Amino acid sequence: MTETTTSELAAARRAAFRPITVLLAGFLGVSAAMIAAIVVLTATGDSVDIAVWIRCSIVLASSILPLVFARGAARGSRSMLLRLRIFTPIILAAIIVIVSIPNFLPVWVRIEQGVCGALLLPAVILMFLPRTSALFPRVDVVARPAVGDAPRA
Repeated sequence: MTETTTSELAAARRAAFRPITVLLAGFLGVSAAMIAAIVVLTATGDSVDIAVWIRCSIVLASSILPLVFARGAARGSRSMLLRLRIFTPIILAAIIVIVSIPNFLPVWVRIEQGVCGALLLPAVILMFLPRTSALFPRVDVVARPAVGDAPRA
C-alpha cells in the first residue's frame, strides 16, 4: 500500500468509527450518571437495593472496555475490532435479559438499562456492517516451511 492509500484508509476508519465511539461514550456517560444518582440517593437517606448497586456497577465497568476497543479499532487494530465485535453484543444481550426479567429491578433502573441498550444496539449494527469490515483488509500470510522440510530447488 502506498502512503496516500494508507492515510486515506486510516481517515475512512476514523470516520466510520466516529458514530460508534460517540454511542459507546454515551453508554459510558449514562452508566456513570446512574452510579452518581445512586450515590446521591444513598447519601440523602433513600434506600437503594444492593442488586441495583451491583448491576449498575457491573454496567459501568463493562461500558469502559467497548470504548477502549472502539478507539483501538478506529486506529486500525483488527484485534480490537474482533474484541469489540465479541464483547459488545454480549453486553447488549445481558442488558436485554436483565431488563426483561419482571420485578428484578426498579422501573427507573430498567429505564436506564433500556437507554444503555438503545445506545448499544446501533453501535453493534454499525460495527457488523460490510463497509466496516472492508476498512480492515486482510494481510496475506506467506506460508513458511515446517521444521525439517527440505528446501525446494
